[in-house]
Amino acid sequence: MIPLVSFIEKPWETTPSIESSISVVYLGLVSTGLAWLLRFRILKNNGLIFQSQVSYLIPIFGIILSYIFLDELITDKVLTSLLAVLVGLYFVKKAGNKKIT
Repeated sequence: MIPLVSFIEKPWETTPSIESSISVVYLGLVSTGLAWLLRFRILKNNGLIFQSQVSYLIPIFGIILSYIFLDELITDKVLTSLLAVLVGLYFVKKAGNKKIT
């Protein structure tokens, strides 16, 4: 698919504007860099189990924010998947509370 798109669109013939180039660099360095720094700080301070719980929250907030800002519908499938994520969070939290002797 990429060779076909490259042949049709010919991206080597276009020149990106300075604004779009700055936007790409900003998103790559600032936003992504801050996210990775926060991720490693969470990992260092709270441990791997808490880090996995944070990762499980991403789809939940994605659904909530898409409902609020994009007016997307919340169907039965979405609710079922949210329930599965919450059950997974429960099991991870429950396993993290057990002490190994």
